[in-house]
Amino acid sequence: TAQVRLARQLVESGEIGRVEHVQAVNNVPYGGVYYHSWYRDENETGGLFLQKATHDFDYINAILGMTPVAVCAMKSKQVFRGDKPAGLRCPDCEAFRTCPESPHVLAHLKDEVSYGDLCCFAVDTGNEDSGSALLRYESGMHVSYSQNFFVRKSAAARGARFMGYRGTLEFDWVTDELKVIHHDSSRVDTYRFQSSGSGHSGGDSSLASNFLQVIQGKEPSASPLEAGLVSALTCLKARQSAETDRFEPIRWE
Repeated sequence: TAQVRLARQLVESGEIGRVEHVQAVNNVPYGGVYYHSWYRDENETGGLFLQKATHDFDYINAILGMTPVAVCAMKSKQVFRGDKPAGLRCPDCEAFRTCPESPHVLAHLKDEVSYGDLCCFAVDTGNEDSGSALLRYESGMHVSYSQNFFVRKSAAARGARFMGYRGTLEFDWVTDELKVIHHDSSRVDTYRFQSSGSGHSGGDSSLASNFLQVIQGKEPSASPLEAGLVSALTCLKARQSAETDRFEPIRWE
């Protein structure tokens, strides 16, 4: 996306100094899709680190120009759980007109989109509804990342803060803004984008265009397969860490 390209350019220019810490967040306002439909099957998704965080780890690695060497993680399921029968669908439930997650209530009382009609308070509802990970890199710096799937409306956020000694760079795809806060002056540089109506904030068209150029031998890949494999491996290790309560090394060979 344009935000990531600019962020990488500014980081590489030394605008904020060497990045020494990163705080990243993904608060998903449409999280119901992971509990009302086939996404709830963890055999399909591999869990929400692999389903969602993989993209965030991708952009963090791309901006840093580094890959992580270890991860520890934690996940919890506090909201989308319950004792309703397995396989229950909302229209067949006695609480169809009162349950805060039923398609009826979402459409008529909350003005929200419904992503399916499988009961998200049933015993067979999969997926954690929040998760966090700490990534350690070869330089010794670390990244904190947190994702959440039950926030709604303007609580949505997806982006990160990259902090160096000279300044802090932050961006959010929801607000379509990137800021550079200079630590040694009162200056704040603000960049505004117009990408909210594009697929994945313009990332889809950029990747498709680059792919066409790659297969014609005109450009190198902007997102090589190795990068995707590294982020996927990181997510699998994060899931393993959350299940075993221990740090997991990320060995990419």
